Amino acid sequence: MLILFLIILILVGLYLLLIFPSRNKRINEFVGVRYAHRGLHDDKIPENSMAAFERAVEKGFGIELDVRLSKDGELVVFHDDNLERMIGCRGSTTDFTAKELSEMKLNGTDQGVPLLSDVLQLVDGQVPLLIEIKELATEKEVAPAAAMMLRSYRGPYIVESFNPLSLGRFAKVNSKVPRGILSQGYLKHADYRAPLYFMLQFLLLNRLCRPSFVAFHKNHAKKNLSFILARLMGAATFAWTVKSEEEEKKAFRDGFDTVIFEGYVPGEKAE
Repeated sequence: MLILFLIILILVGLYLLLIFPSRNKRINEFVGVRYAHRGLHDDKIPENSMAAFERAVEKGFGIELDVRLSKDGELVVFHDDNLERMIGCRGSTTDFTAKELSEMKLNGTDQGVPLLSDVLQLVDGQVPLLIEIKELATEKEVAPAAAMMLRSYRGPYIVESFNPLSLGRFAKVNSKVPRGILSQGYLKHADYRAPLYFMLQFLLLNRLCRPSFVAFHKNHAKKNLSFILARLMGAATFAWTVKSEEEEKKAFRDGFDTVIFEGYVPGEKAE
């Protein structure tokens, strides 16, 4: 029994060591800020557009946005792996130059795919940024490119990703910026990737990036061991993606520190 107890104790200690968060105190500056998911967009203003970011700045909300690379190596702001949903054509951002992407129309509006540099110039430190690094499994260039560009940006920002390797690559270039790992209900996957999803579900790859915060799906808080341990060990917790005042209130009741929202404007009554 003693040997079994010691084995269990060692395994628990190893697990806690693997998931232990970074104690970057700068994350405190970003806790409590509400982040407009892909900018403050609606049925007329498309997501991840300059208009959506301008509106978020005007309302005083933080901005969550996504960065990828274009064919010519420029950092562009776009969420999806392909262009079909937002632009209606085949291919991804890496199939087109930044200029070509800027001339494409998001959801039939006059808004094109913006450069990250243009977004930084627009925001200019007026509100905090939550920048998600979008890298496919075969990509390794987005994170270091973003880290290099952001080193000269003087406004407040933090970065996040579903991929701990991406955050690790970012940290090698820009280590002082608070990093966050995105998490969701990975255990619903039962294919050949199940071992990887198990490690992601229980934050076992945190050692690769040492996050200061964890952004959980809004429905994966209560009875979630990862969420409970993240909070107990001092990591900040963000809820994504909250879509109403009611969901926002529930997220705070569940113990989240702040929310990433869309589909409503916090503090404004629906017409």
